[in-house]
Amino acid sequence: MSLQPKNSGPLPSALALTIFSVALLAGCGGGSAGSSGGGNQNSGTPDNGQVASISDAYGFTLTNASSGLVLGIAGQSQVAGTALAQETNAGSATTDDMWHAMPMGTSQLQYNVENLLTHQVMGIMNASVDAGAVALQYADNGTNDHLWQFYLLTDGNYLIQNVNSNLYLEDSNSGTTSSAVIDQGARATTGTGCSCQEWKLTLSTTPAYPAPRTVSGTGIFVHDPYMLKDPSGTYWLYGTHQTMAYSTDLTTFTYTTLNTPYGACTATQGGAWITTDQRCPIIGPDFTSWSGLQTPPSDNNGKNIDTWAPSLLTAGGTYYLYYAVPYAPSTGAEAVIGLATSTTPSGPWTDKGYVVSSWTAATTAPPSSSSWNFSSTTKWNAIDPDPFIDANGNWWLSFGSWQDGIHIMQLNPATGLPLSPWSLTYPIIAARSAGEEGSFIYPYIFNGTQYYYYFAPINACCSATSPYRIIVGRSTNPQGPYVDRGGLNLTAGGGTILLSTHSNIVGPGGQSVFTDTVNGVDTPTLVYHYYDGNNNGTPTLGINRLGFTSDGWPYVE
Repeated sequence: MSLQPKNSGPLPSALALTIFSVALLAGCGGGSAGSSGGGNQNSGTPDNGQVASISDAYGFTLTNASSGLVLGIAGQSQVAGTALAQETNAGSATTDDMWHAMPMGTSQLQYNVENLLTHQVMGIMNASVDAGAVALQYADNGTNDHLWQFYLLTDGNYLIQNVNSNLYLEDSNSGTTSSAVIDQGARATTGTGCSCQEWKLTLSTTPAYPAPRTVSGTGIFVHDPYMLKDPSGTYWLYGTHQTMAYSTDLTTFTYTTLNTPYGACTATQGGAWITTDQRCPIIGPDFTSWSGLQTPPSDNNGKNIDTWAPSLLTAGGTYYLYYAVPYAPSTGAEAVIGLATSTTPSGPWTDKGYVVSSWTAATTAPPSSSSWNFSSTTKWNAIDPDPFIDANGNWWLSFGSWQDGIHIMQLNPATGLPLSPWSLTYPIIAARSAGEEGSFIYPYIFNGTQYYYYFAPINACCSATSPYRIIVGRSTNPQGPYVDRGGLNLTAGGGTILLSTHSNIVGPGGQSVFTDTVNGVDTPTLVYHYYDGNNNGTPTLGINRLGFTSDGWPYVE
């Protein structure tokens, strides 16, 4: 969760990785039907339609009105930059012809359009604004050529306009075969307009994504959830704003209180969290070392310090809890990541000090000689910690946010603190100028290969219209490089969409993954929050099992 979600500077354009050759591209410019004014040039004005809302609940196909062929991905390729293509609709035999609209912007009438085979988005080569520029798939890196608007025509078809270029998706030259180029072109100003720019949108009856597990109880209203299963089989849920709950069945989650059978706190530990919120905090009472981080404290009417995005690591019977405390009042990305330990998943916790801090883009000077080692030379945001242990027993922590990407540091297994304390040069393993935060790295062996799967939410969180979505990449080395399924490095804005808005599941993100045991089988399980469109956008716990493709890429079940 970001302290200051913002974009700074121009977004990078999608790189030219299309499988089409330069010679082919040169042949689909000014001679396209769109750029030459379209079909019938009789007097009159073409129907340009009315801007329309598209369902995000289901996948859909797009059939070109001129060719009668459906829109897909050339060769059903997973490679980023592959050109869009039209093909015969072969039903379940071809799955690249299914698309998903993801609402964007304040009006929710602009969309990123996701392919449900590759989970990349529809865009234009090099973010070009020229007629004849080829349409392609690319990682959701946030460029404006990935934004589209749909205009409903009187005949029931749609025009699909690129927001960046104001040109329309078309079957170039009204080609009637799968070799026809799909590009962008201008709409005619007279006549009827080219039917090559008209698309029939057919909703499927299959949800774009599986629904999350049905959950209930007092503890399901959470941001940035982390979950673990203790040796007794109890599930523990932790979240931003000192949220802690438990479940014995992965269905009903209950806040810990003064008298719950699991994780009960004392009145002293609970403090204002009990009197004001009727629940125990994760850490209570506030650590004395937090004094001065928030003036006044930011929770319970100024009675408590707030903590964000807790994440845990267990080793040798000890629970290592990493958490972030945002400095307040804030004029930039000012925060600390701290560490606490306990012999139980519900505490009480022992303060082990600070891991890393930030004083980035702040307009005020950091406090002098502080125990938090604030430095105005930091570039990152010290939030969203994620600890993990690699296959060789080394300890790591990923962290960071919007400012300059996601960083990784090595930890000392003897203390849980940095191996090189207070460094200012932790490497970046992922970056996206349109916003990325809340990384989570999950070590997992697939078909004998040790992978480190990287999960993160992208775009802005925290609203009933949040465009948050979860992306995934992977590496065989905990330090990277991490790449997505399309072959793009995550430091260059790569990331394959794992889960996006669908129906009432708005803005899924803040995710973690834990290994559950189902019928004796280790089962990777995705835990996240979403903004419930059926409940006024209330942040709510989402849980889905993860499956894996034959080449080892995760998908939600």
